[in-house]
Amino acid sequence: MELLFAAVIVLVVAFAFMNGFHDAAITVGNAVVHRALTPRLALALAAVFNFIGALLGQGIAQVVAENIIELPSGHRDILLIVFAGVLGGLLWNIATYLAALPVSSTHCLFGGLIGAGLVFGASSSGHELFTSVLAPLVLTPLVAFVLAMLAMRAMAAFGGSLATKPLFRRSRIISSVLAGGLSLAHGIQDAQKSAAIMMVAVLAYTTSAPVGLEAFSIDWPVRITIAVALALGTLVSGWRIARTLSVRMVDLDPVKAAVSDFTSTTFMYITALMLRVPVSMSFIVVAANLGTQLGGRRASVRMRYLMPVVGSWLLSLPAAGLLAALLALPLLALRA
Repeated sequence: MELLFAAVIVLVVAFAFMNGFHDAAITVGNAVVHRALTPRLALALAAVFNFIGALLGQGIAQVVAENIIELPSGHRDILLIVFAGVLGGLLWNIATYLAALPVSSTHCLFGGLIGAGLVFGASSSGHELFTSVLAPLVLTPLVAFVLAMLAMRAMAAFGGSLATKPLFRRSRIISSVLAGGLSLAHGIQDAQKSAAIMMVAVLAYTTSAPVGLEAFSIDWPVRITIAVALALGTLVSGWRIARTLSVRMVDLDPVKAAVSDFTSTTFMYITALMLRVPVSMSFIVVAANLGTQLGGRRASVRMRYLMPVVGSWLLSLPAAGLLAALLALPLLALRA
């Protein structure tokens, strides 16, 4: 149990690190592409605000812990499910980064846990899983797309008569501020998911009673560990995915970039602090970028880059689940 628990903790920390590494360029990509921030400053800013956000709130963690799967009674089984599930999600996360495709780390994590859980006979309430977890992940990009399109049309109507250079300059200032705001929201959203899974593993290892999630609370050592991992991953991130989303897929000028960032940031805070539902920042940003194209002039959406992005979105949850299930099969021999 000691080695298994240690391996689970290392994997969850690695997943949180990869989450920050994968998503950082998406968070600040629009601001960097249009010279609102330099790359180094943008990543440093994102790392700081991701760390702060990771320490705030735990409403989403409660939803994640209660609604993905119903945990088995055996504590070793719980650790084995988390091990295979997180590893499956981590492998898919790495593969999509190498392909320069945005991916929902939330899809990866949830898909992995569901796939591994099914192998070990864990059950799940389909209704609760759909309404509390899956439906928000699917519907929120559509809402972000519409909001960005409407915001861009409003901006075109009220700011169309302004001189281009002052408008672009102000838009860059707004983008630089919103980069920090979006990073804070990303920390609030994504850190809670990893922290919830780590806390489940801690409870499975440290208690002898059945692991109950009715009064679920994340200890501060767990929060800080995930916050550090997320921030470090953000700090050393690269720009492969930012080029896909902010350069190749669409044509963004500083105004469209600012409108997209404003929409993404506002929507992330609403879902995290008011609705308390898990969402994917990657696809909210993708949807907001697309919405600005249809809401403004000179729309340009390059389908040869958009279609692989949509494909990665659709495949992430089942692909991570399949990987985790394959990893879980040989682990059945280790169950209690």
